[in-house]
Amino acid sequence: MGLELGSGAANIPINFTKDEINTYVKKFNTLDYNKKGYITVNDLRTYFKKTGERVTEDQLHDILNEVDLNRNAQVDLGEFLQLMSALKSGSVSNSRFARAIDMSSDRDRIPVDRSGGGV
Repeated sequence: MGLELGSGAANIPINFTKDEINTYVKKFNTLDYNKKGYITVNDLRTYFKKTGERVTEDQLHDILNEVDLNRNAQVDLGEFLQLMSALKSGSVSNSRFARAIDMSSDRDRIPVDRSGGGV
């Protein structure tokens, strides 16, 4: 059901520009609510509760396990960058964890609505 990066993703080189790394660190920090340096099931639970999306406990654990390469129930920045590298290279095309990161960073943007009806 999940992405299961497993050991295959660990072999994908992480090759980002400085700007890309800064962008990914900001995305990582959007889910690391207590700024611990890692993301846990509690961080995911908080995120989904804020967005109003219903996610079961099993689903939360599945989402975290998609990225948790060392199986310590935490996603650290290295594991997160490994996922981003796999997504960028095309080795991984779908990740619920990455979608949550993208949605959380979109939520921080200020929407600009324009009617197009003049100045």
